[in-house]
Amino acid sequence: MDLISALWQHSELQSHQPLAADPTLKDRYRGVLLGVAVGNLLGIPYEGTPARYLHALATQGPLTIDPGEKYAPWDDDLAQTVLLAKALLAGNSLDPEDLGARLLDWERENGRGMGNLTRRVLRELRDGTPASEAAQVVWQKDGRGPAGNGAVMRCSPVTLRWRRHPQKLVEETLLSAAITHYDPRCQWSAVAINVALALALDGKSVGLNMLAAALDSAGAPDTVGEAVRVVEGCSLEDLDLDDPNAMGYTLKAMQVGLWALAQQEPLQEALSRVVLAGGDTDTNAAVAGAVLGGIQSYEAIPATWLECVPEHDRLAQLAYQLLMQEAINT
Repeated sequence: MDLISALWQHSELQSHQPLAADPTLKDRYRGVLLGVAVGNLLGIPYEGTPARYLHALATQGPLTIDPGEKYAPWDDDLAQTVLLAKALLAGNSLDPEDLGARLLDWERENGRGMGNLTRRVLRELRDGTPASEAAQVVWQKDGRGPAGNGAVMRCSPVTLRWRRHPQKLVEETLLSAAITHYDPRCQWSAVAINVALALALDGKSVGLNMLAAALDSAGAPDTVGEAVRVVEGCSLEDLDLDDPNAMGYTLKAMQVGLWALAQQEPLQEALSRVVLAGGDTDTNAAVAGAVLGGIQSYEAIPATWLECVPEHDRLAQLAYQLLMQEAINT
């Protein structure tokens, strides 16, 4: 963690050129949560579809969100992001039992889009296993194999809460992931996204080789650092997001989020391209949406997309609450 902290001070960190619209930090915070929302909704109709079946859509311009989503319950990517944000606002440290209880309440009320791994962890919670242990129990029963993307999809609120506190950012990200996704690849892929997003919100960039080295030194699995390095200079097609053997893999979602860091095209076009790359489209676009929204701000999100997001004003207010809480702890 010390090396990750050092990224904040490293001489090679360069400030981005000011954006033309000069978005405020408040707007970029709003952009993160609303970027998760629109990315999630944009990708839902195409989840699990290979890219070759989506080529025809690429000639029709940027994608649209189904207007009916405005009246539907939040999908798991957004719902769990909100649950984590609320849990982070509940105290100075994330309480696993509190987040576990919030997830159980959500499952009872709706649970739309919930992944199998999260469902099994929540079953352990209902059976009385402590929230600090349930995911580890499931992971061990599965032979320590699955590494789904459910933790990285929801991780961005930790950055909004602890943006200028690198050690706390890492600790809380690891904890937030481990509550449902104990595999170290899941935990550290979320750290990679949150560290990069924190720096981006601070107007800084970091070479992915440097980020990978910091993750390696902090104790991340070798596979995480290797997956980070691969993204440097690669195209969206190079990421092979619709690989049937890696669909829903946490490192794929992490890679598309890191890819989004370097994109200069408008958010609408970049997120459309992520979805058209196929695979786990809703989660890939949710992670990329958080990054793009944080860099380009709330104002970069098309109004026609925002109109389809249920309670988008509530999301904007939640982002502001995280910003205020982060300021108090500075």
